[in-house]
Amino acid sequence: MNILMLCALDVWSLAEGMGAPTLDRTLRAYGQRGHRMFVVSPSLGANRFGPPGHLPQGEGRPEIANVSFHTFHLPSLAGLPLRFPGLVAKADQKLRFALLFPALAARQAERILLSQTIDLLYAYEVHGVLTARLLRRRYRLPTVARFQGTVMHPALSSRLAYYRKYEEVLALRTPADLYVMTDDGTRGDKVLARLNPASKGRVRFWRNGLDLDHLTPSSVAKRAAARRALGLPADAFVMMTASRLALWKRVDRAVRALPHLLPQVPQALLLVLGDGEERANLESLARDLGVADAVRFEGAVPQRDVVGYMHAADLFLALADLSNVGNPLLEAMACGMAILTLNVGDTADLVRDGETGCLLPAGDERALVEAIVRLAGEPELRRRLGRAARRHAKAHFWSWEERLAAEIEEVEQLVGGE
Repeated sequence: MNILMLCALDVWSLAEGMGAPTLDRTLRAYGQRGHRMFVVSPSLGANRFGPPGHLPQGEGRPEIANVSFHTFHLPSLAGLPLRFPGLVAKADQKLRFALLFPALAARQAERILLSQTIDLLYAYEVHGVLTARLLRRRYRLPTVARFQGTVMHPALSSRLAYYRKYEEVLALRTPADLYVMTDDGTRGDKVLARLNPASKGRVRFWRNGLDLDHLTPSSVAKRAAARRALGLPADAFVMMTASRLALWKRVDRAVRALPHLLPQVPQALLLVLGDGEERANLESLARDLGVADAVRFEGAVPQRDVVGYMHAADLFLALADLSNVGNPLLEAMACGMAILTLNVGDTADLVRDGETGCLLPAGDERALVEAIVRLAGEPELRRRLGRAARRHAKAHFWSWEERLAAEIEEVEQLVGGE
C-alpha cells in the first residue's frame, strides 16, 4: 500500500529516542511490512516545547525504511523578533495548528496525491484528522483516524469546555472508515460513542504496545548496579515519575508531598524523568518548598535507559488529572514496580488497590503522604504489589509488534475490501 499520513507532530517530542515512542513505532512497523508511507508534517511539530514566545528547535527526521517526510513551514508569531506574553503565545500555538495547519497540510498532501497513487489516508491525532476532513471532500479514499487518547471526556459535561475544545470535537466527529483510539484511561471509546455515533463498529480501542523483552523486573544486583550508575545513595527511598512535564500530568503533587514526607522518611528522594513546559515551574516549586535537595530533575531520558531508573527506584508515582494509564505506568508494571497512583479516568480498570498497586482518591494530599510513608516502611508490601503488577502485565499487555500487527491487518483488510 501507499499510505498518506497527515500528522502535526514530530516523531519524537524531545530529542530523537526521547519521549513517547508511539509514532516512531507506528512508522517503522508499516515500513517493515513493506508499505510505503508519505508523511506530511510541519517542520516544527505541535508536540515540541520551548520558552514562551520562542520557537523551539525542530527535529531532524529519522531515517525509516519506506517512509518519506514531506515537511512545510508553519508560520508563527514566535518567529518574529518580538517578545509576546505567555497567553498570546498559547493562542498562537492553538490557532496555528487548529486552523492554519490543516489548510497548509492539505495543500502539501494534494501535491503528493497528484504525483502518487495513494491507497489510504492515515490521519494521526486531532490536527491530522482535521486535515483529512478537508481532503475527503475531493478524494474518496479509505481513511484511518488515529487518536492517542483524548482530553474530551471531562468536557462533555461542561458547555464552556466543550466549545473551547472545538477542534477536538470536530476531529472526533470526522467521518472515517476506521478509528484507532488508544485505551490510555481517558475513556476515548465513550467519547467517540457520544460525539460520533456513526463510528460504532469501526472503533478499535487498544492499549499501546511495550518493549516487553527489555522491561525486566529488578533484583538486588540490578538495583545496586542501577543506583551506582545513576549516582544514587544505596539507602535512599527512591520515588520516580516519568512523563512529559505538562500541567495536567501534575508532577507538582509529588513535589508538594515532600515537605510532609521528609520528616517521616528523611532518606526520600524523588526522580523526575521527562521535560516540558512545566519544568521551570516545578524546579522553582521545589526551591520554594525547601526540598530541592530531595528532587532530581533528570530531563529527557532515552527510552532505552528508562528501565535503568525503574530498576533503581522503590516506588513509581503517577498523579495526573485525566488518567494515569500511559505507557510509563504500563512499563513500570512490566518491570514489577510498586505503583502509587490516583483513581481518575479508567485507571482503576488497570490498577487494583492493594493488589496490582495502590489507588488513591484524587485531591487528598494527606492520603498521598500517608500511602508513601506506609510503602516506604513495608518493603515486602512493595514486592508483593510489584510481583502482581508484573503478572498482570505478562498476561494482558501487548508487545509493540503484536499491537501494530493487529492494526496493520485491519488496515490491509480495509484497503483490500475497497
